[in-house]
Amino acid sequence: MNTVGIVGLGQLGLPIATNLTSAGFRVVGFPRSSAAAFAAVGGIALGSPAEVLKEAEVLLLCLPSESAQLQVLDGDDGLLKSGVRNKTVIELSTYRRSFKLAQEARLVQAGLSVLECEVSGSPPMVSQKKAALFVGGSKELYEGCRAVLDAIAPTQFHLGPFGAALNMKLIANALLAIHTLAAAEALNLGARAGFDPHLVVEAIRQSAGASTMFAIRAPMMADRRFEPAPGPFTTLEKYLDLASELAIDSGSATPLFATALPYYRRAVEQGIGDQDISAVITLLEEESKSNIRTLS
Repeated sequence: MNTVGIVGLGQLGLPIATNLTSAGFRVVGFPRSSAAAFAAVGGIALGSPAEVLKEAEVLLLCLPSESAQLQVLDGDDGLLKSGVRNKTVIELSTYRRSFKLAQEARLVQAGLSVLECEVSGSPPMVSQKKAALFVGGSKELYEGCRAVLDAIAPTQFHLGPFGAALNMKLIANALLAIHTLAAAEALNLGARAGFDPHLVVEAIRQSAGASTMFAIRAPMMADRRFEPAPGPFTTLEKYLDLASELAIDSGSATPLFATALPYYRRAVEQGIGDQDISAVITLLEEESKSNIRTLS
């Protein structure tokens, strides 16, 4: 397997493409609007999704929305009008479960094999190959794509049929939201107790109360480093809405998630949706009548 295609070269797609070229794959992609950045990492931009599918042995879809997915599938130069059969499509995007299953069925009907691969981790984590891949679909198909997936991230979990990876991604993001709010709560409490916030970061991340999100986002909170945003509120909001639906549909009690969710929604409503989710600490500071900068 030498040529991999990717449609969607945004915040997540470009670092994935970079990992693939670094691993020695020839990578072709679309859209052309990303041609300069794509070429800088060794990629080759083509003129349409159909062209990418024709040239690649495996095609990755990494698109931001359901409408973008439909355009790539149904457009004049889309995948379903290409006439290409007997190739593998790896779906990396996160959508509603019903939508994902419907589009998988359409691709299969068109003669393509489809694997689901949800990425757990921010774009910087993908670049560092520290993200995890949640995979759903045929185990045989997964094994056949291991070389491509290994180039993206070595940590992988095959979780069952198509759709299973989405559920695990939503569980992971619900926990991410809880842990980030907990980190903000701890840092705000420490500042109000009179500690330098950077000292709180150093002490807690080497303690029994540490977490991955504390290690990543507490330093950002202490430094007031909310932009550029590796994980903006607007991106997480979609995942949290879907996670909320999963909790309701499965009849699960989620008291911590139910408490955390309104903070992330309020951040978007207050106009800071483009900031990193570490800025959730500012909402706690407002409630506490406090600010880290005045206490550090």
